[in-house]
Parts: sequence; structure tokens; C-alpha cells
Amino acid sequence: MDVRKELGVIRLTGKYLLGFRQSYLSVVRKSAKAIVLASNCPESVRQKMELAAKISAIPIIYSDLTAREIGQALGKPFGASAVAIIDLGNSSLLGEAS
Repeated sequence: MDVRKELGVIRLTGKYLLGFRQSYLSVVRKSAKAIVLASNCPESVRQKMELAAKISAIPIIYSDLTAREIGQALGKPFGASAVAIIDLGNSSLLGEAS
């Protein structure tokens, strides 16, 4: 699965939230469909997100992209170690991950 390509599709046709705080809140509120974590995501962020996602039964996608590459794939000039996917749009990110 090409996560960079799927994030580009989500950028154009879906909805997402960038960053740990917004992603974490969307997981706790169960509004996220999936979480994408960067390869260089800090361990403390990874652990908190994994616990919250497990409790909320939301899948986590471990990307081989760095935070900066994820930000660029979503058209942002900054990095994001965590991205909450709210609406997949035309993306098949979850279909290929399952």
C-alpha cells in the first residue's frame, strides 16, 4: 500500500486532523476512522495513541514515512507525527490495510 498516495487522495476528497492532540481527541470521541503514525513518531505519543485506539477499536496504520513526509503528502509545510482520518473520501487506505 502506498500511504503517501492514499494520503494525497484523502487530502483532496476526505477529511483529516493533524497532530497528536487533535488526533487523540478524535480517537477518544470515536470520530476517527483510522490513525496514521509516522516512522519517527515519539514513543510517548505512540504509546498513548495505541492505548486510546485499542480502547476505541480504531485501526492504526504504521507508516514508513517521516512526520515531514506525511505533512508534505497532505499539502502542509510542516510535519505531523499523527494524523486522524475522519472521512476516507475516495481513498482505499483501510481496504488495503485489512
